Amino acid sequence: MSRIAVIVIDVQKKFFSGQAAAYRANDVIDGINRVTGAARSKNAPVFFVQHESDANGPLAHGSDAWQLPAGLVREQNDGAIFKTVGDSFQNTSLAEQLREKDIDSVLLCGYASEFCVNATARRAELLGLRTMVASDLHTTHDKPHLTADKIVEHQNFVWANSSMSGRRVRLLGLADVLETEFQ
Repeated sequence: MSRIAVIVIDVQKKFFSGQAAAYRANDVIDGINRVTGAARSKNAPVFFVQHESDANGPLAHGSDAWQLPAGLVREQNDGAIFKTVGDSFQNTSLAEQLREKDIDSVLLCGYASEFCVNATARRAELLGLRTMVASDLHTTHDKPHLTADKIVEHQNFVWANSSMSGRRVRLLGLADVLETEFQ
């Protein structure tokens, strides 16, 4: 039987607060809370990944921008991973912690669809993990060439139609996650 962990990537105040909040920020946080609550109820581990920059950077460890938004539910037993690049596995203990817990499947959600969520999904796939992304629980900001909603749509298409290892990243909407993964 498959053991799954939920990995929440870069849901931090810098990206989810104020007038410049990410596309669908509140909906994404609400959905993540539902998924992590369901995971915890089935004793599935939850990890919160936070991006951090050096002490003078915009996401300095411990700064207000680096913190999790007030509406995001994090419990004491949830794992904490701190990263300095897009890939949540690079130079972190995430892979080791997943192995220690006998995890063979991951469900990813968070920020930014085309950068950190994508990099983490690709690495998870290459590590041989059954990799899923909650298709409606990842987000980003508008870019000069493409709006955030189109980036999310495009990234879902890319994951559904490509592979780096012969295994595809599986996309599941919130309802499917709640109905199939945590029953």
